[in-house]
Amino acid sequence: MLLRLKIKWLHSQLRAKVLIFRYFLIGQFLGKKAQAEVYLSLNDPHSFMLVQMLSRLAKNYRLDFKVLFIWGTLPGVTICPKLYRQWAIKDANLIAEQYQLVNISAEPSSASLTTGQQTWQLLVNNIKNAEQIFINTWGNHYREHFQTSTPTINHQVKNQTRLKEKGHYAPASISFAGSWFVGIDRLYHFESMLQKFALLDDVTEDFTAKNQLNNIVTPRNYPHKVVNIKAAKTPTVATEPLVIYLSLRSPYSYLGFVQAVNLAERQQIELIIRPILPLLMRGESIPMVKQKYIYLDAVREAKKLGIEFNGFTDPLGDGVINAYRLFAWAQQQGKAVEYILACFQAIYVDGIDLANPENVETIFKKLALDVDDASIYQEQHDWQQWADINQVELTKLNLWGVPCFSYGGYSYWGQDRIFELEKEINIFRTAG
Repeated sequence: MLLRLKIKWLHSQLRAKVLIFRYFLIGQFLGKKAQAEVYLSLNDPHSFMLVQMLSRLAKNYRLDFKVLFIWGTLPGVTICPKLYRQWAIKDANLIAEQYQLVNISAEPSSASLTTGQQTWQLLVNNIKNAEQIFINTWGNHYREHFQTSTPTINHQVKNQTRLKEKGHYAPASISFAGSWFVGIDRLYHFESMLQKFALLDDVTEDFTAKNQLNNIVTPRNYPHKVVNIKAAKTPTVATEPLVIYLSLRSPYSYLGFVQAVNLAERQQIELIIRPILPLLMRGESIPMVKQKYIYLDAVREAKKLGIEFNGFTDPLGDGVINAYRLFAWAQQQGKAVEYILACFQAIYVDGIDLANPENVETIFKKLALDVDDASIYQEQHDWQQWADINQVELTKLNLWGVPCFSYGGYSYWGQDRIFELEKEINIFRTAG
């Protein structure tokens, strides 16, 4: 009950109005110019991309930026730091290609990082100077180097504390009017808010073009539209399947899954579903501040994509187990897509608790699937075994969380990278 009340509050218009009043309207009333805080880590690839884009766009905004350099993500937040680092550099270069930014050819040396951090203390605090520091640091352009100094360390510790106290955890983030926007992928939402407050004439064409919807429809319509993609009658040119690794507890998995189904239907290719256990059921921990941001971010992404998202009925534990126990039979019967979609809809749309096995059985029966047959099949196809196998496969892709997608020899993490998947599919078709 307490969780549902918290979710309801996070969704509420009252909360949004309170934050805007506190962090924006009071300042406007007192005659202060609007200000956004930008938290950057000099060692963070996505911070490098964000500062370049903000430098390019800042002239369009009628507000000031306060740039705060921090050490990085708060301790205990990043899962599999080594794999995350490899992914972050790869993903940053995808962004660089998409927006014609300076890409990453090599990581900055320790001497360059120290010098960049020291140099920042000598410059005027603005986006343009921050961009130059990043370019010099990541390009290892410094010929003379500074040593680490206590004032610089104290400065970043202070900023790191400020980030935490304001309720966030990661670099490459913008704080404005009580909301957070992480990375270039969320500049669309940032610009939309600026437009709402008359601080921007229009959302930048760059982001309007790159955030066009591809006929995404609400999941409620899917049960009437989804076909058995594997048995689709339309001839397929591409022979490679689209594989999605997902978790029922992940809001981004829900958004990524709806888009993947839509993509597979458009391209007439097979969609293979690989469920894995949520991080919290694998012994990992996710700080509450991160869970809160993920949820709020998923809500606004769902709205942008036209995907229905009314709340969250946590399936952690029994809910996930109950759903996974029946999945193998649904898959064997060619109804994996419909089944997972129905489970997601129960969690994020209809407020149905999957921890109650009767609710999962009801979903099953509505798909004309037999629960007894599924139980017998489960004895020979144990959900724990195939979930572990799926996790091993994901690790072999050098990825760890969800949603993840693979097509041919390419793999991507995050529902934001659906457009990259479609590019690969189109290239494959052209080559074929």
